[in-house]
Amino acid sequence: MELSTSPQRKARLAFLVKLAVSSLLLGVLFWRVDRAAFLRSLQTLPLSLLLGCGGLYILGYIISIIRWQRLLRAEGIHLSLWRLGLVYFQGAFFNLFLPTLIGGDIVRGYFIYKMTRGHDASVASILVDRLTGFAALILIAVTSLTLAYGTLDDPQVVFAILAIAACFVGVMVVLLNRWLTTRVSGALAVIGLARFQAKLQGLVDALQRYRRHRRALAQAFLLSALLQALIIVTYYLVGVGLNLGVPLLYFFLFVPLITAIAMLPVSVAGLGVREGGAVYFFGKLGVDAATALGMSLVWFSLTLLVSSMGGLAFLIDAHTAKRVEDS
Repeated sequence: MELSTSPQRKARLAFLVKLAVSSLLLGVLFWRVDRAAFLRSLQTLPLSLLLGCGGLYILGYIISIIRWQRLLRAEGIHLSLWRLGLVYFQGAFFNLFLPTLIGGDIVRGYFIYKMTRGHDASVASILVDRLTGFAALILIAVTSLTLAYGTLDDPQVVFAILAIAACFVGVMVVLLNRWLTTRVSGALAVIGLARFQAKLQGLVDALQRYRRHRRALAQAFLLSALLQALIIVTYYLVGVGLNLGVPLLYFFLFVPLITAIAMLPVSVAGLGVREGGAVYFFGKLGVDAATALGMSLVWFSLTLLVSSMGGLAFLIDAHTAKRVEDS
């Protein structure tokens, strides 16, 4: 019994630590900003614009589901958008609310693996789905950096974008080279990180499986680029509603950096880390910290509201499964 509960205890402890980090970061941010200005900035946000941003966010989810469907079809798995949508929204819901280390991708993987009766490509599709999304995000950042050449005089932003891009390229080189994969796997075991060997191998197997599906990969990448651009435009529209006065190009520079930082597994759903990144990067352009904090929290609120629809999807799925069993 002790062995079975130990992972659960570790998961709870990890969640509590992340919750503490998020709370601490948000507490420091609210302590440092002008709270009255923060509230005033939120009052300037038109409800119609907020609803429009919510619609764009839902559109982003639909694009994500279509991307996932394309990857599954490449491996002969044919599921309707409605069915995949229910699974995707459930993953998004659990990603925000489940008090353990289980992320939305793992939940998605469980449901889709069960639906396809153990098809190996069901889980591989999720890994490739994430990789194409991050690749598109990096490409957008690097392209924006090129377009901003001559107008952006900030070595820190340039270094951050190039460093993240270099790290991603390095990871992809390792994943696509069996000799390097073997060496990295051995190094993980030596330094006491053997638990990551299975994850590394999972990524390698997923990429090897999809290397022959070039058309599906190209479609997934293009959809990922569209999705990331849509997310950035949503950020921009929230900024317009809050009167940030920042050109769109800078959102295409800063939002990928903020997104990459928020992916660090140190907080709950990136809360606190994302807001700190927004305050830091947009502060370089003279944006008031209270307004930047408000913009980031409004965007997270959209995530919260749309992802909460996954709870409804879970109830619908459970009700459907019960009806099938009763019949």
